Amino acid sequence: MKIWSQMGLADFWRTMGGSWKRTGIKNLLWALLELWLDTTNTFHMAWGEITITPLEFALITGLPFSERNVTFDIELTWRSAAARDLLGPVVDLSDDDVHASVTMLVDAICGGDVFAEQKVRLFLLALVSRVMAPSRNSRVHIKFLSALRDLRAFSSYNWGGLAYSHLLYEMTRASQTALGSDPSMAALRSVLEIWIYEHFPTLAPERTRDAAYPYAASWIGAVRVGASLAASRRAWRAPSAENVVWRPFANAVVPVSAARAHFLSGRRVLLPGVYRHMWYLGDRVILQHHSEDRLVPKDPPESMLALDEDLARLYAEARGEAVCRSWREFVHKKGSYDDFLRRLAPPVRFVLLVNF
Repeated sequence: MKIWSQMGLADFWRTMGGSWKRTGIKNLLWALLELWLDTTNTFHMAWGEITITPLEFALITGLPFSERNVTFDIELTWRSAAARDLLGPVVDLSDDDVHASVTMLVDAICGGDVFAEQKVRLFLLALVSRVMAPSRNSRVHIKFLSALRDLRAFSSYNWGGLAYSHLLYEMTRASQTALGSDPSMAALRSVLEIWIYEHFPTLAPERTRDAAYPYAASWIGAVRVGASLAASRRAWRAPSAENVVWRPFANAVVPVSAARAHFLSGRRVLLPGVYRHMWYLGDRVILQHHSEDRLVPKDPPESMLALDEDLARLYAEARGEAVCRSWREFVHKKGSYDDFLRRLAPPVRFVLLVNF
């Protein structure tokens, strides 16, 4: 327990690690994702744009943000000597060089052939690979192990930033699902659900507990009446800008672990991810992190849709502030927001008609 208490994940585990009873949210969530544009990483509504900010993600989940990004060792394999030293003899049971089943890790944790620190690493490896930034094959990836070598340094890594970037990535993938298919998200989908409840109270069920950090805990067990996909689409056309709670956590005390997320929310920043670096454009959602009136944002960066390797190269070659700059540098303060809205084309899904 002493080792676990030093990980800095107590709030996250208390909030996101328990069981959830979520009903009635699926269609509402998928209808919202139809409004997601990967050219800005924001939801395009009739009245403007809105998104999940880093601060909102941190306050909902309890995951810490920091400046020390998670690193991956692509040379590491399950059968390597380094993996054996860090995880114990369980590595011999893996049937893959880079992936392993969660069941294998759980059995090793419950067994007696591993030391206490090795058990903690096995648990953290499963937690990161299956909850924070899960893969679509439901298996545990060895590449996260490089950040678990020194457990004393675990809490210093930017786990919040990694999970947040991964959520944006998965939201983009889900929004691109073919019409008629069943979308899926291998990410912290619960965060998006809670985000809906906090910003759009007319669409939320009754809160089950007092609102407090981390805020996802106050919605555990909440039950929402279900609606069809068509009704959910109509629901997203109904809220006006006046019905939106733009800053639901404006009066919340920001914990130290979320101070970095608070800073990033007012920036245009490129966040490293598991599969792809993702842009957050604070200049497009000023009302969510600042008290100023709506301002017209400049065009998003050309690298929004760049190839993965080009984005990685951009991040590697940038020097700090080049990929993390204030929203004030990216707005037209004398522009007309009404004109901007007219140019902000709503997303449309075209259905090709087949002549029989």
